[in-house]
Amino acid sequence: MRRFISLMYHNLGSGQENRYTVSEATFSQQIRWLIDAGYIVEGFPELARRLVCQDIPSRYVVLSFDDGHRSNLHAAEILRSTGAQATFFLTHDYCRQRADFLRDDEIKDLASLCSVGSHGLSHAPLSRLGMPQLRSELAESRAWLEDLIGKPVTTFSAPGGFISPAVLRLAWSLGYTMAGNSVEWWNEAAVVARTRLVNRVTIRQGMALQSFIRAVEGAPSYLIGRRMRASVLGLVKRVVPLQQYERLSQSFYQAAAALTQQGRGDG
Repeated sequence: MRRFISLMYHNLGSGQENRYTVSEATFSQQIRWLIDAGYIVEGFPELARRLVCQDIPSRYVVLSFDDGHRSNLHAAEILRSTGAQATFFLTHDYCRQRADFLRDDEIKDLASLCSVGSHGLSHAPLSRLGMPQLRSELAESRAWLEDLIGKPVTTFSAPGGFISPAVLRLAWSLGYTMAGNSVEWWNEAAVVARTRLVNRVTIRQGMALQSFIRAVEGAPSYLIGRRMRASVLGLVKRVVPLQQYERLSQSFYQAAAALTQQGRGDG
């Protein structure tokens, strides 16, 4: 079976909202490059079906968005116009409490264009929660979405990449069938079929097209810096307070970005 890359976005925007904000022009350019280069771009449910049939194309990308920012609906429209698909993982509290996140009618519109999955109730770090709260985060967020869109919700992504075997065991028992993490590396189709866990490469603000191409093609010089950062932060996540972790994460992100730009002059 083949290997493939999965890309993770967060929101579209023209300002400096956060380091995950990608401009609409950049996103459109990236999707157009994928389509013109012959890639099939799909979400998690489509991936699950292909794994069963052992039918992963030679040029294949799995695409997802995390959190549920209002711009996700426009991103889905852009994807649909090109024949591409994605899965949008939504956080209940963000969509209910933040003005710039999707509202109920928008989530229904989104679900008519692309698949949706859970990103928890409150964006809490799942692997650090006690069992009652973990169950609530996974079960109630899924029930909220299923009641809202009238379709089964069987996928989730772990906020901040906080995931563990215990999280996955509970998720499978609750009816989820596939999960996204924050490990920035290739996916081996046979491994994903067995573990039901998808590695995802984060697309960030200011990413030049050449860097995007290197990420999609899985260039070792690009992914090794990302993998090193993810591995170190995976250890840090288990021991440091969350506020301190956020500062360390930003520092590692800046160092990894510098590594990928060395000698290339791209973002």
